[in-house]
Amino acid sequence: MRMKDDLKAALRSFRSSRSFTAAALVVLTLGIGATTAIFSVVDAVVLRGLPFDEHDRLVAVGERYTGPGQSRPPNRDPDALSLVTPQNYADWAAEQRVFESMAAIASGWLTLREPGTEPESLVPQRVTAAFFDVLRVRPAIGRAFTSGNEAAGRDRVAVLSDGLWRRRFGGDPQIVGRMIPLEDLEGGKAATEIAGYEVVGIMPPGFAYPVGAARPTDIWVPYVVPPDHRVRDPHRRSSYLQVVARLKPGVSVQQAQAQMGQIAAALERANPVWNKGNAVGVRPLIDHVVGTRTKSWMLMLLAAVGIVLMIACANIASLLVARASARERDVAVRAALGAERWRLVRQFMLESLLLSAAGTACAIVVAWWGVDLLRASMPEGVPRVSSIALDLRVLAAAAGLALLTGVLFGIVPAIQLSKPDLSNALKDGARTGSSAARQRLRSVLVVAEIALAVVLLVGAALFIGSFVSLMRIDPGFDLNHVLTAQISPRVASRTNPRDFSPELDEIVTRIRGIRGVEHASMIAGGMPLGGSMSSMTITIPGKQIDLNADGGRGISVRRVTADYRETLKIPLRRGRFVDSTDRKSAPRVAVINEAAASKYFPGEDPIGRTVSIDEDRTVVGIVGDVRQTALETAPIPEAYIPLAQSNVPGAELLIRTTGNPYDSVSEVKAAVFGVLPDVPLRNVTTMERVAERWIAQRRLNMMLLGLFGLLGLVIATVGIYGLMAFLVAQRTREIGVRIALGASRTRVIALVLAKASVLVTCGLVLGGIAAWYVSAASKAFLFRLEPTDPRAFAVAAASIALAAFVASIIPARRAASVDPIVALRAE
Repeated sequence: MRMKDDLKAALRSFRSSRSFTAAALVVLTLGIGATTAIFSVVDAVVLRGLPFDEHDRLVAVGERYTGPGQSRPPNRDPDALSLVTPQNYADWAAEQRVFESMAAIASGWLTLREPGTEPESLVPQRVTAAFFDVLRVRPAIGRAFTSGNEAAGRDRVAVLSDGLWRRRFGGDPQIVGRMIPLEDLEGGKAATEIAGYEVVGIMPPGFAYPVGAARPTDIWVPYVVPPDHRVRDPHRRSSYLQVVARLKPGVSVQQAQAQMGQIAAALERANPVWNKGNAVGVRPLIDHVVGTRTKSWMLMLLAAVGIVLMIACANIASLLVARASARERDVAVRAALGAERWRLVRQFMLESLLLSAAGTACAIVVAWWGVDLLRASMPEGVPRVSSIALDLRVLAAAAGLALLTGVLFGIVPAIQLSKPDLSNALKDGARTGSSAARQRLRSVLVVAEIALAVVLLVGAALFIGSFVSLMRIDPGFDLNHVLTAQISPRVASRTNPRDFSPELDEIVTRIRGIRGVEHASMIAGGMPLGGSMSSMTITIPGKQIDLNADGGRGISVRRVTADYRETLKIPLRRGRFVDSTDRKSAPRVAVINEAAASKYFPGEDPIGRTVSIDEDRTVVGIVGDVRQTALETAPIPEAYIPLAQSNVPGAELLIRTTGNPYDSVSEVKAAVFGVLPDVPLRNVTTMERVAERWIAQRRLNMMLLGLFGLLGLVIATVGIYGLMAFLVAQRTREIGVRIALGASRTRVIALVLAKASVLVTCGLVLGGIAAWYVSAASKAFLFRLEPTDPRAFAVAAASIALAAFVASIIPARRAASVDPIVALRAE
């Protein structure tokens, strides 16, 4: 019954102080809402385990290059494992003694082409039969394939995902045992062949690997090692397999790493050229899926939003302390009438918890919207993005957060208010009085708000500055109004692929005639910012070149058509670019970039010189450097050679348009189909979208840290204003006396601002020291900026100082306008 009375009293208290209630709810909604939204992302991506039996026994196994010239692309997980060659995987699987089972996974292209229905491009995985043993999962209907299917001629079996089964086959269990027609672009079949695959099983609902992929796997088929990948060719090394394994009972990750390291060392001794500098890495599968960098990034965001919540709690506690002064007489009366201290503490804590619960309810609505926005804003490559949601686990965390915040901002004011000074509180003048201890507490809370806001603002300034530095980088070409697409014809043989350069050249000619197309071209070997490249060894007559430099990568080679430079508006420095006269029968030519000219011909004129790449070629031009792998990486030596003088099985299409690039997609498809029937355009996008992929994480960091910094600044400003307004109200009589004795208006304003400046200075000093140490954790995420950059600290200090001045000047002006007669009469 007492609890019910306390509840009614709390509700009456909130109704009687609507301004306080509204301000507290807004602050809590912002603080808890932002925290809940970020936690839902961190929980889905980082904190949750994998949905497999004994998932902590699952590991990823991969290669790690330890040879000379090792380099790692920007934004790459420092502990990442590289893909594995089939040759090494076969030896690992034969020699290892630490895994219960070990499986290889390869990607590929499969198209479902049932008669009378529209073809559907599937997301397949080619896996060894041990894949199902490693994950300890079995089809819900039918069976999995076996190791006997890992041979050519016996590999025409497939296991469907539950999603594909229901979407394409209506959930019909009779599909098991039937043949479905699949077109395989990777399997080395004849160009006109569509093979029949027997469906042997349907996976359980909810099963997915990789877990939480943006587009789940549709079908699993046996991986068959191609004949040319069964021996170690000294001139060719293809790494494309992912390897997962399950540890034997009692075997640790460290023990598995030690044994696999011994195997790798033996392979390097047996194959010193082919395996030189290649070690084996073993890491828990959850760490491999999430990545060390992604985990650090997510925890950094969670820490930043946690600071916002701490500022909110300090602000609410400050409001409660101010409110306590107005209620001191009422509490004193209750205490004088015999109310126990515990009863008073319970009353005030109940009010705090109710306030926190109401704020959390509003925050969940904000978080619901925020989660959708965050999920859509996640950079490409972040794992388990599809799992981000406000589920029961996140809601339970929000409920716990409500309890925690209620206790945090309510306990100190409750304890202080529950022990009133009866003799002073019951005096007539105590209605507007406040103890020195309570004033000091409010001052400490405001200083804490300012210090925490400084930390956030320094972080926001660093990430904004980092993003600005990135956007100032010249990619070396104009990426506006450029459409890209991949053209991958079916090949009859992997070992001797057909040359499609004449067909690709004809496609370019047709596309140039489309209305709205300015230029069109093809490139093989990786387009700019595509993240891929094809490197070859370069030799120059009369010059000694260190073949081990840059890790033995050599020079990046791009095979292009004549209009490529104009399509991307790459500047021509000297000579000429590839043109339409560079046919197969013409002299072999090459165009190099400035980085290649500087590296291979320092202080010399490379025009007219001979270089040997795939064959002897004459350098006919020099072009500007283009950022090929990422904006953050320095340009690398490159050579452009005519696509018509090469054998290419496929290429990427680049089209510059006068308007929206997507407006020409249908006509471009018609042009491609007119030359290569049944070859679809894949990965249709724009160069702007390609570039966006590289800056997405930095942009998200900038936006979130900027938002958190702004929230912290606003809440801290409200705290400063509240404290200054409270002090002015408390010192009205003193101010009236000062004015009556001749104090000027300017003197009164200076008095109030002096008090605010002391608090701000303390907060800036404490916050600056904290930010100096905390910002070091952000070093890995900054670009061309040091975490202790003085400009970031100056911006944070200036922002706080300006906000504090604005928050203080209003109460100061109010104090200066006090009528001394009215002030003294009120007392």
